Amino acid sequence: MRRAAAELLTRPILYWALAVIFGLRVLVLSIINSSRPDAEGMWEGAHAYLTNPAHMYDAAAQYLALSHVIAPPGTLYAFVSPPPVALLAVPVALLPKAAAIQVWTAFDGLCLVAGLFVLYRVMATRHTIAGPVFWLVAMYFPPVFADVSAGQRGGVALLGAMTSIWLESSRPVLAGVLGGAVSALKYYPAAMIIGPRPSHRVVYAIALGVALVLVTAVSFAPLGLNGAIFYYQHVLLASLGSHNADCGYDSVRSLFDRVVGGEPYLLPAANGGVVSVSVPWHLPTIAIALAYASALGFASAAIWAAWRSGWNVVYGMSLGFALGALIPNEVWPYQWLPLLPVVLLVVVRSIELNRWRTLALMGVFLLGFYRPPCDLPFPNLWTLAAIAVFVLAVWENRIFRAA
Repeated sequence: MRRAAAELLTRPILYWALAVIFGLRVLVLSIINSSRPDAEGMWEGAHAYLTNPAHMYDAAAQYLALSHVIAPPGTLYAFVSPPPVALLAVPVALLPKAAAIQVWTAFDGLCLVAGLFVLYRVMATRHTIAGPVFWLVAMYFPPVFADVSAGQRGGVALLGAMTSIWLESSRPVLAGVLGGAVSALKYYPAAMIIGPRPSHRVVYAIALGVALVLVTAVSFAPLGLNGAIFYYQHVLLASLGSHNADCGYDSVRSLFDRVVGGEPYLLPAANGGVVSVSVPWHLPTIAIALAYASALGFASAAIWAAWRSGWNVVYGMSLGFALGALIPNEVWPYQWLPLLPVVLLVVVRSIELNRWRTLALMGVFLLGFYRPPCDLPFPNLWTLAAIAVFVLAVWENRIFRAA
């Protein structure tokens, strides 16, 4: 029995089959679930960008001023993304809304797969098991389904970031330009500047900064100066202070707000409604201090691990990319996607070096994402799992020194 089990577990076909099953699961469930509120909101934002850019954020500002939370996705009231996102979605905004939503979802999904393929080629593993396990973990990772199903733009950001990593060694300026372009869509890829090799870091950072500023400036031009100021004052700053009680909202900050600060959160009730849950103590000042301290700690740990790895470019830049899941105030299930590259790096490298303890720990931590946050007794179990994954990736920096 032991020999039969060992033979089965060392066959690549087993892991390829599981990867295909999980991949089909993402595809089929995404097709069945045709409601894509985030894609609908993106279409609304892009349509307003084409028709009335100077006032495209009036609705979002009004909702934030009244409720102090971001509106539910699907309408212009919820569109708080910067103008580069609207500019990106302009081509699909020219289509009828129903068709545009599905076209955008397919586009983002293809970008996500392409980004994973670029990372797979960069890692260049020759291990017969590591290759199929890479795709198995990628297709299992629940934020992948969350991103595609919601019609988000994480796939576009992933493709841009992974291509930037791929080009860093040969074309650091172009790599920085790509990093800056995707940072205009979602600011967190800018943290990849901690990872390039020392000889390329300054050039990469300058190119990233210039591209970020140029893309942002070009996209803000139709809004005019008053429109740009209005966005930063009444939408961006207000959205950063949003405290959402939804169980799908599970950032690191919400973990401290709920466990230490006593902030209530909502869970589904047995009767089909919702129930408000909170701890009996209320220490909001300590919760805020812990949130800021954790952000500083995560950034410092990423820099330290990148240095300890001997400035392994793929590892260091992936750690910087992963900070986009741990530092932002607002994190929904699809926003844990930036953790995936560093997860795959640790998994593949652990298989190559026969580090089964590390692989087992990663497997246990990934089980924390198995059920959606709202199906769990405490929604921030996703947050705890993400922190554990990141800490393990930082701790295992030594396995990337000779890679």
